[in-house]
Amino acid sequence: MKKITFLSLIAMFLVTVSSLAQGVTTSSISGRVLDNTEGPLPGANIVATHVPTGSVYGAVTDFDGFYRLTNLRPGGPYNVTITYVGFEDYALNGFSLTLGETKRVSTTMAENANSLDEIVITAQPNSIFDANKTGSETAISQRQVDALPNISRSISDFARLTPEAQVRGDNQLSIGGQNNRYNALYVDGAVNNDAFGLSGSGTNGGQTGVNPISIDAIESFQVNVAPYDVTIGGFAGGAISAVTKSGSNEFEGSAYYLFRNESLAGKTPGDFEDDNDREKLAEFSAKTFGIRAGGPIIKDKLFFFVNYEGQNDETPQPFDGNYAGDSGLEGVATFKQFLIDEYGYNPGTFDNNTRTLESNKILFKLDWNINENHKLSLRNNLVKADFFGIGRSSARTINFTGAAQNFESNTNTASLELNSTFGNKYANRFILGYTRVRDDRGINGDPFPTIEINDGDARIFAGSEPFSTANLLEQDIFTLTNNFQIFSGRHTVTLGTHNEYSKVKNVFFGRNFGEYTYNSLEDFFNDDANEFRSSYSLLGGVGDDSVGAAEFDLFQLGFYAQDEVQMSETFKMTAGLRVDLPVWDDGRGNSDFNTRTVGLLEAAGKDLQGARVGQGPKTTAHISPRLGFNWDVKGDKTTQIRGGLGLFTSRIPLVWPGGAYNNTGTVVANTRIFGDGVPDFNPDVNNQFQQEGEFQGNIDLLAEDLKLPQVFKKSLAVDQKLGNGFTVSAEVSHSSVITGLQLENLNLEGPQFMTTGAGSRANYGGQDVDGTYGGIFLISNTNDGEAFNTSATLSKNFYSTMVDVRASATYSYGRSTTVFEGTSSQNISNWAFNESVNGSNQLGTSVSDFSQGHRTLANAVVDIKWSENIKTSIGLFYEGAEGTPYSYVVGGGSSNRLINDSGESFTALPFVPANFADANLVDQTDRDGNVTATAEEQWAALDAFIEGDDYLSTRRGKFAERNRSRARWSHVVDLKFTQDFALQFGEKKHAFQLSADVFNFTNLINKDWGRRYFTSGFDTASLVNFAGFADDGTTPQYTFNDGVERGLNQIDDAGFNSSRWQMQIGLRYIFN
Repeated sequence: MKKITFLSLIAMFLVTVSSLAQGVTTSSISGRVLDNTEGPLPGANIVATHVPTGSVYGAVTDFDGFYRLTNLRPGGPYNVTITYVGFEDYALNGFSLTLGETKRVSTTMAENANSLDEIVITAQPNSIFDANKTGSETAISQRQVDALPNISRSISDFARLTPEAQVRGDNQLSIGGQNNRYNALYVDGAVNNDAFGLSGSGTNGGQTGVNPISIDAIESFQVNVAPYDVTIGGFAGGAISAVTKSGSNEFEGSAYYLFRNESLAGKTPGDFEDDNDREKLAEFSAKTFGIRAGGPIIKDKLFFFVNYEGQNDETPQPFDGNYAGDSGLEGVATFKQFLIDEYGYNPGTFDNNTRTLESNKILFKLDWNINENHKLSLRNNLVKADFFGIGRSSARTINFTGAAQNFESNTNTASLELNSTFGNKYANRFILGYTRVRDDRGINGDPFPTIEINDGDARIFAGSEPFSTANLLEQDIFTLTNNFQIFSGRHTVTLGTHNEYSKVKNVFFGRNFGEYTYNSLEDFFNDDANEFRSSYSLLGGVGDDSVGAAEFDLFQLGFYAQDEVQMSETFKMTAGLRVDLPVWDDGRGNSDFNTRTVGLLEAAGKDLQGARVGQGPKTTAHISPRLGFNWDVKGDKTTQIRGGLGLFTSRIPLVWPGGAYNNTGTVVANTRIFGDGVPDFNPDVNNQFQQEGEFQGNIDLLAEDLKLPQVFKKSLAVDQKLGNGFTVSAEVSHSSVITGLQLENLNLEGPQFMTTGAGSRANYGGQDVDGTYGGIFLISNTNDGEAFNTSATLSKNFYSTMVDVRASATYSYGRSTTVFEGTSSQNISNWAFNESVNGSNQLGTSVSDFSQGHRTLANAVVDIKWSENIKTSIGLFYEGAEGTPYSYVVGGGSSNRLINDSGESFTALPFVPANFADANLVDQTDRDGNVTATAEEQWAALDAFIEGDDYLSTRRGKFAERNRSRARWSHVVDLKFTQDFALQFGEKKHAFQLSADVFNFTNLINKDWGRRYFTSGFDTASLVNFAGFADDGTTPQYTFNDGVERGLNQIDDAGFNSSRWQMQIGLRYIFN
């Protein structure tokens, strides 16, 4: 068995020449100094001073007149002085550096041996024209962090400024049309991803809704989509880097309190004949409070920064009373009372499912200017969160609060960074990081089996939340990174490696208390379940006491070399090569599978691609060459052309390959029974039905040559100053999949027959190759899929003694296709929940769930300085965007029988009939067998609906395609208003700040504005319902779903994605 140890990582690191700077934490200044004859001036002295801390950075020009100041703190202001005996001094003062920026400071020195005067220039900020910028990136400054609306106080609030980004519910951030789990997040250079990948936000603690770090602790952000710098890696979507604040020579700090409640929110959004029917939210409160402070321990030498933030949130999710289920709300009430009377179990309520979150964050940071050449930073961030989570009830879903989750999360991240320069030839950056995560997801209320009832066009959920019944996670992640640079004339050579060691322990047995599914509420009362599912340990135990945790280690090594060449004063080219090496651990073996079952699968024509239970993939080199350029066309920073191409290797959430260490056929048993064999309902969670056998359950396999996701990105951009402070930027980019992921159920026999009638499709008959096991899911690679993005941005800066305005407006469009969505943490779900014509083993490419569509955005920050002590700031963010993609499907509780590949219901794409005969409709009847709608009546309604749908009307006589329809456009403006009042006491200024963050300010202005739309049913809409096969056993029959339109373009009223306005007011005390 391969076993990876952290000591072996250190040994590999020590024999490596140098290593990689994985996340961006610093900025740079570079340039060239010429004499009065335009020749190089070697030996000129360059000194850059970070004014707040007195930190000094120095360099001397080389033989060709070039110099470089690296590893500088972002922010400012900075003053730069260039001196040489016999020439006038040159000074550039008062500029700031955005994160990752390389500011170009070049000059031609004027000869004047008798003058002691210096040429002083005051800089104006402009991060667009940056010689280091090649691909798409967005820099978010401290000013934007402070001024723009950020009611959720998350990183996503600022990452949404990126044209290629889109943020969905629960802060799910997708960049460049890629999976939200394919991003990289670095704070002070250390990995802050949810490496296991259970969080939709992609951050540690994200399952609870807590943010990984307080916004008050952040100095600035950078979002990279296609950086052709090989020192930035570990993503296919985007890389988000954040640096935390540091202390300075001045003691400064802030105490703040932020508050929301039902009085600071609008009424029910939507169309109402009587405005009195619109209701306020139920009583709730959301409080955030904190304090930050920083200053010198030793002036110019040692500094501290500390931040504490507490959070106590309630998020109402009101039910509007519109329920589309057959039983109506009266039947739901009867169901609840039955559970109480029959089993003594109270399932809770469903009409206002309020989520709650309590958290505490503490960050402490030390910065030490050891000397001019060496600077050390040490940071520790602790986040603790407790979350009560429950889904909202809607027209198609009733969620009782007994089906909620209670989630406790604890995360501690620490990092150490040492930046060094060695003369004028070498520089080094070293980062050591450690992240410790402990997550415990539990049930709410008394333990009880999960109940799911298909109630016509809706579903009812009660009992214990199925995936919280046995769910524990422990993660320990160590990182060692280092960046060594060699400066030689026009060349800056970087050599490096990045090493991560991840140690994971996961207890997970979904549906551990049993899950019973019924086709109607009447079937539940009659104890006639259609399906029973359960997952349990073959080694014993129930709930969190289940034996058989998945434990595995993963080594990820990365090496690179890069040369930045200043071809001329106006043209810079960067060429690099990166190699990533994942080293997989081996897991538990299964002798029965690896001998007997493998033979059966191969005899059935299945390609295992060398996979075996207990065997990790080979250690394979992932090679990523990159080439980027930046051209200042006229040499005056008015026209800039930039671009590049290269390969990007992404990390993947460890939960996907982690299934191979858990689902081995010897630890986890999975029971799924349909029809007559379903056991009677048993309320005792400790005595649920279990099948016999030493070997059973699902099996997850990893192809022997499995590679991490890798994409080939290409981009080209132009930045142009238009005069009067306007700048326009246009960019186009394309990425193609080199190695994506795909899933196949090897245990599924081929199609048993093709359905007859219009719209013939495969039916698999539910036949397994080896009945000993359930699904046998192989993760392998595919090269199918691509993404296209384009954007145009117009920006304008305006400065005066009283008013300071910075504004920009962007149009962007993105389209992406994929084979593998990866929206679940379980491989069985990633395989089963895919809309398709012929089943999940025959998917092909389709429009991705993460396809962006059309998007417009604008933001503005307006600062008004009434006097030295009274200031006003207004921050605006507008987003107009197409809704998310959705698919038309075949509905009905037994619709999984249409394809019968052991997949889920509501996933078969429908055939769009051209005429009545194609539709194969049968009469609709009620529970008593009375006809409620004839086939002819249904056809009239179905035909009219198809004709009125822009997409379906083009698919007559064909199958509908996946994700080819989209929800309506939304137009939302968020606003932040702050008012500062300051008093001066000696050298200290004390200020009070009043603030108001208004989410969906558009809805506050007009109750009919600011609506966001979604498609219920996980972005699917049931066009028709499957009504079984005709007497021939092969011709499918359907009924029209007359509620299809109700599920489309529903007005969202959940959380921060709500269509009603919400306001957060704040009071802050600031001293500096």
